[in-house]
Amino acid sequence: MAARASLSHDDYTVGWICALPLEMAAAKLMLDEIHPSLPCAPTDQNTYILGNIGVHNIVIACLPSGSYGNVSAATVAMQLLSSFHSVRFGLMVGIGGGVPSSNADIRLGDIVVSQPANTSGGVIQYDLGKALSGGQFQRTGMLNRPPKVLLTALATLQAHHFTGDSRVLQFISNIRAKMTPRTAANFARPTKEDVLYQAEYEHRASDTCINCDRSKLTPRLSRDHEESVIHYGLIASANQVVKDGRRRDQLAQDLGVYCVEMEAAGLMNDFPCLVIRGICDYADSHKNKEWHGYAAVVAAAYAKELVLVVPVAQIETTPTARDTLADSVHHFNVPLDLTAVPVIENFVGRQDELGNLWQYLQPKNPPSRKVAILHGLGGMGKTQLAIRFARDHKDNFTAIFWLSGKDRDALLQSLSLSLNRVPGQLWESGATDDGEVEQRARHMLRWLGLEGNSRWLIILDNIDQYSPLNSAVGNGYDIAEFFPTADHGSILITSRLQGLTELGKPFPVHKLDTHHTIRLLLQSSGLSAKNTTRKLKGDSDIFALASRLDGLPLAIVLAGAFMRETGTSITEYLKFYRETWSELQLQSSPGRQYQQGNVLQTWMISYLEIKKRDQNAAALLLLLARFDNRDIWYELVESSSYCSDIPVWLESALSSGLAFKVGVKTLIGFSLLESKQQEGSYAMHPVVQDWCLHLASTDENVHSIQLNELALISVGYTVPSSSERYYSALQQRLIPHANYVRYGDLSDDDVALWGALHRLGDLYSDQGKLNEAEEMYQRALAGKEKALGPDHTSTLDTVNNLGNLYSDQGKLNEAEGMYQRALAGYKKALGLDHTSTLNTVNNLGLLYSDQDKLNEAEEMYQRALAGYEKALGPQHKTYAPTLNTVNNLGTLYSDQGKLNEAEEMFQRALAGKVKALGPDHTSTLNTVNNLGNLYKTQGKLNEAEGMYQRALAGYEKALGPDHTFTLDTVNNLGNLYYDQGKLNEAEGMYQRALAEYEKALGPDHTSTLNTVHNLGALYYDQGKLNEAEVMYVRALAGCEKTLGPDHTSTLETVNNLGNLYKNQDKLNEAEEMFQRALAGKVKALGPDHMSTLNTVNNLGNLYSDQGKLNEAEEMYQRALAGYGQTLGSDHDRTRRVAERLNSLNIADGH
Repeated sequence: MAARASLSHDDYTVGWICALPLEMAAAKLMLDEIHPSLPCAPTDQNTYILGNIGVHNIVIACLPSGSYGNVSAATVAMQLLSSFHSVRFGLMVGIGGGVPSSNADIRLGDIVVSQPANTSGGVIQYDLGKALSGGQFQRTGMLNRPPKVLLTALATLQAHHFTGDSRVLQFISNIRAKMTPRTAANFARPTKEDVLYQAEYEHRASDTCINCDRSKLTPRLSRDHEESVIHYGLIASANQVVKDGRRRDQLAQDLGVYCVEMEAAGLMNDFPCLVIRGICDYADSHKNKEWHGYAAVVAAAYAKELVLVVPVAQIETTPTARDTLADSVHHFNVPLDLTAVPVIENFVGRQDELGNLWQYLQPKNPPSRKVAILHGLGGMGKTQLAIRFARDHKDNFTAIFWLSGKDRDALLQSLSLSLNRVPGQLWESGATDDGEVEQRARHMLRWLGLEGNSRWLIILDNIDQYSPLNSAVGNGYDIAEFFPTADHGSILITSRLQGLTELGKPFPVHKLDTHHTIRLLLQSSGLSAKNTTRKLKGDSDIFALASRLDGLPLAIVLAGAFMRETGTSITEYLKFYRETWSELQLQSSPGRQYQQGNVLQTWMISYLEIKKRDQNAAALLLLLARFDNRDIWYELVESSSYCSDIPVWLESALSSGLAFKVGVKTLIGFSLLESKQQEGSYAMHPVVQDWCLHLASTDENVHSIQLNELALISVGYTVPSSSERYYSALQQRLIPHANYVRYGDLSDDDVALWGALHRLGDLYSDQGKLNEAEEMYQRALAGKEKALGPDHTSTLDTVNNLGNLYSDQGKLNEAEGMYQRALAGYKKALGLDHTSTLNTVNNLGLLYSDQDKLNEAEEMYQRALAGYEKALGPQHKTYAPTLNTVNNLGTLYSDQGKLNEAEEMFQRALAGKVKALGPDHTSTLNTVNNLGNLYKTQGKLNEAEGMYQRALAGYEKALGPDHTFTLDTVNNLGNLYYDQGKLNEAEGMYQRALAEYEKALGPDHTSTLNTVHNLGALYYDQGKLNEAEVMYVRALAGCEKTLGPDHTSTLETVNNLGNLYKNQDKLNEAEEMFQRALAGKVKALGPDHMSTLNTVNNLGNLYSDQGKLNEAEEMYQRALAGYGQTLGSDHDRTRRVAERLNSLNIADGH
């Protein structure tokens, strides 16, 4: 089928609707030509096939896959007419269930065509009616007849068939010649015998009737031909599948129908059409799909034959389907009046919401009343969404009425005035008193309820005063009192109240996304010219402002209007917003589109109503605004009970989880708070939060500082200890709250404040935010010293934790000062064997280890371990501090080269932590990481990689990719890849670790310097000697500054600089570096430590290159002895030194 030049929508005059893709495929095969596609109306969700049959241009549509029934068919038809205005009539073509009877010998593959009879228009909706007493059912209503042009064509075609054969088989034969064998098989006539079972006989479970009892067949005379017989008569339609022979026969007896199906009833009154059905089954339990293809194609072939007998002249004189429908309801037509409607032109986004509303509210058959509730925060754009919906669909409803529902009187007045627009009403233009207003309003509701007047839409705007019947609250009224009583029509309500959703289907109105926020902001501000938009695309300020306005249309329009009217730039407005929010809002006016005022005014109505209903809930709203607005939950707020003077209202609101939910329910009901059911928490829009803060600052009855303190205490006392199994997830959830509450103004009256600040320090420290942690600890320490004294154990807890923090920051002298102070205080207050004292002893051991005072470190660890065992008894084996000390001993033994003892400690610590804390706890992962280090030192590189990967995955999940624990493991993986010769992978790990260390810890932190050193070693191995020297020199300067010249990390960098200088042939400089490194390592680590032996070996290599063979031999002998004792004679290092020594002896003639 060749394509012709593209036509316009108005060239298509015949609409062809199918229920199934198979039916659409059959229809497509019948087209003489297929035409190019055309664009559709915005509200049209259909997909079309365009073409022609003879001189008639056809538009074919299909119900969405999986959608069946008369409602779906009506939707497709109405959408078709919204795009193709010139369609005169339609054909509903497809398959159906046959209803054989004594009046009609209907067989599979026959065709049934709807034809009016008596009072029926050709299709009977048999489920439309009402139940009567005694189980009787009275059908009501009547579906329209097909249009005259189709009935005339039908008569012509029947006459042709009386004098000659139908062309159905000819058309099928014609298309079969063009089909592939596979396609032809889909539409071939089945070869199996056509059988009809007795109505009472039920199908046996199987895909076919092979297991059915053939003795239950209904005897019928066989036909002497395979041509489809065409039956003209009534078709039964309903929203249900008939799969019951008895039900089928009952329909035949009661209604005289020839076919049953599911779609036609949805079309007859809304789409002038004829129904053509190919019989695919007998509407009984023996239904299967075997005859679907052939039934579909014979129906399509008949439809083609029918279209070909319709004269073009009759098409041209036939009114369009749209005009026909309009004429039938012209006395109910009322044009949309925008006089009292706050229309805007810069509406953006919301296409999904508009589509969902249309899907629900569109007029359908049979008609039923539909109530949609647009609910959401004030200023979210509910009214403008309703306006856009009304304007988009003003041609799809016979009448649209916009009614103000701000209170009962306003609604009565709106209804009364609407009556003036109704055709044929004899009322005067205005009411003279309240009684007449109410009388006119009731008359308007009766008009909406008239039979046949079912395609109207009423929009009840701003229903924010609602009280259900018999439960009066405040100024509320029952809006349901004003629903027309008839079961038809569409009602759209806009409201801030979630409680209204009990009256209809809820459609929550959410914030705009970032893209549409920026688009609306640019349009409102006059900055939407293309060149300006491109210029602003990379401007971070516009994204920052969009983030704070967070998709709230009222706030966005206010911002845009202010910028447009004052010439303020986006950057300036953002600065004003952050620094002078209240003053900025006082100067803002939204214009006519937001008639309830600016941000300061729009929520005050809701707040005052809340105060009337529940003063505790109103106070709770202002407290919740002191938290991060995105994730607030009951247990978080409940922790405010640690406050020494909790307000009575809050004590009541938090008396139970139920009491809290009751208060929150009120706030949610007015859309000032949003429930996040999946997270089990609540959220507040950021602009609502700003408004709450403004309200609290301007209301002398609100104690703002007390609210700040309550929020701080809530967050602080919710922070879990890092010794708890699942602490990390909760800590990460609390970080945004900590960031928010720590900036509020505080008094110094409540000791709980200093405890909360201390816990925030713990939170930041555990999450690797060391600068924030230091600020919190310092504030807590100052407060505790003032309130409790310097020697109170709570004060000492903060001193101890400051020591931990300084140690993590590499400030080792400051850390030691804190630990010594804490230790002295604990000893005096609690004694030597108290766990708090022992924890500080353990911490001192860590510090001494970092300072390479390994003997002192071991003494501290052993002392702490013995103390835990004494203080706790058998429980010490699963006590987290005990396990940490065991782990620390493992690290110490590893540093001392006691690798077997180290492994024993690590394995003991790991087993205990897995049992006590779980395999994914960060403390457990620390030991896993340490085992990786040990295996790497032992040369067990595969085992090491397994430990590192396990630790890295756990850290990233628990702490995030930027935490220092994560970065330490990334650095360790770099070391491992380096040892494995995977230099590119190693460099990637080092670069990632270095970038994040510098950001988190600064350029001079020991972890940063360690990675700088590692990068130097990597560049050295890659032959990039200049880059290596830069890294080594930077690392050396940093280590000397941070750790001192004799620290082992400093000495390791000195050693590696020696290797570099040796490779650069700077042999004197190399010797100087090696000698310095060796002297320092012997002093710090001893002569037999692995690191010392490495430098001894390096000196041997240097002396060998310099020709100082005696000195070289001395160094090699010394290294060989040490490696052999520590690593064994078979270790790679031992063998390499032995080989060099042997080569040296051969060269020397030994």
